[in-house]
Amino acid sequence: MAELDRILGEAQETHLQMQQAVKSSGERAVRDIVRLRTRFATLVAEMMGSIKADSRLQARPEIGQEFQEKFFEMRQALAQHQSKWRSNNIDEDPAGYRRSTDELGRKQDDFYTWAKNTLAGL
Repeated sequence: MAELDRILGEAQETHLQMQQAVKSSGERAVRDIVRLRTRFATLVAEMMGSIKADSRLQARPEIGQEFQEKFFEMRQALAQHQSKWRSNNIDEDPAGYRRSTDELGRKQDDFYTWAKNTLAGL
């Protein structure tokens, strides 16, 4: 398995764990979300490098460019979400946070589905 595929899988799994944590409540849920965000940030950084290094994407520069653009869009949505929803904001408006995470989750799900299908076709 290529490094990019591994990282995509781990990032998707971490994303799913965050979605589950959001459905919980209490101080532990907030700690879990913060811990998972930290892990996810590490995976996103690793993914940036592995997208550039992936031989399949290097062999198909037009797909590599599209991959980077879609990844950037997903990262941008994530950054906007995280900047708005610090741990104290989550406590103040849990319903708003859940709506925001649902929207972000759909964007991330779309990216992972597209990325895995695209890589499988190369």
